[in-house]
Amino acid sequence: MTTNDEKKEFFNEDREFQNLVKKAKRKTILRNVIMTCVISPVLLFTLYFVGAWTMKNKIEKESHYEGAWNAIQGANIQSNGTVYNHQFLSATSTEDFVKKIGNVPIPWGKREKQYTFLGTSKLIVSLGASGSGSVNDERIYLYENGERAIEFFHPSIPFKNLYDDRNALEEMNDNKLVEFAFSFDQAYSIQEVSKMFNKDDLAWYWVDTFSKEDIEEYKKDMKEIQSDHTIYGDGAYGFVYNESDEGIGFIQSLEMAKKEGMYKETAQEIYDNLTNNGKIKLTSENLNIIGVVVTGEAKELKKYIDSPFIRAATLGATTDKY
Repeated sequence: MTTNDEKKEFFNEDREFQNLVKKAKRKTILRNVIMTCVISPVLLFTLYFVGAWTMKNKIEKESHYEGAWNAIQGANIQSNGTVYNHQFLSATSTEDFVKKIGNVPIPWGKREKQYTFLGTSKLIVSLGASGSGSVNDERIYLYENGERAIEFFHPSIPFKNLYDDRNALEEMNDNKLVEFAFSFDQAYSIQEVSKMFNKDDLAWYWVDTFSKEDIEEYKKDMKEIQSDHTIYGDGAYGFVYNESDEGIGFIQSLEMAKKEGMYKETAQEIYDNLTNNGKIKLTSENLNIIGVVVTGEAKELKKYIDSPFIRAATLGATTDKY
């Protein structure tokens, strides 16, 4: 039989063993806590660093390709710079656009995008022209920040109504700064256009990026809706006038935009139209110019009132010289 002393000894040994187990558990817990405290910040920093690097690359890449796209889309519209607002796990970009009427910049909308640490992005705000009127109206004007938005007329499309706002120049103060979109009666080369206009008046060239299928689709749409289908300036493709460039920048920007980015499919389609699906080489000599944007003082632009090569003319933004 087990004596009382043996029982006490057994229980003492059992308590000592339990204490050792508890002590070992405390050490394990303490070690795990210490490891967690050391590893977690390192892990979080690593994840933050990778996320920040991914987001930075995303911003730089998209800004690069979208910059190329902005250089060809939008008649006489230029980026006025981008501001980035960085949060903990995301960033927001705000890009402002302007039109230059003479040398005076006029605000022309903005674009906001959001980027995340996961390498994704989405468009938040992209403000554009808006207007109001009835579908039965002969003409519905579009406005941006209270200014008129220009329209173009393709020379191969038989419009019912060809707008000509040039007479408005007679009613303006001679020193008023004005923007006009002139649509041509046919396609001209860059060199031919440069001889038609005073270089101080030229602001932007409208390039014919339409395929035969595009033209037929336009004609079909106009027939179905029984209304003219003009091309608004914000959606036109071309390039800013530069006496020494002559369309080279347009080609370079288009080739860049079709490589990557949210506009690459549209850029590729434009490139295919201009090269007849790769059958011809895209050079500035074979760019067809079907319209221009001119800006300047009203009194200076009056000289184009009777120009026979202008098929249609629409008034755009206006501002005071001083």
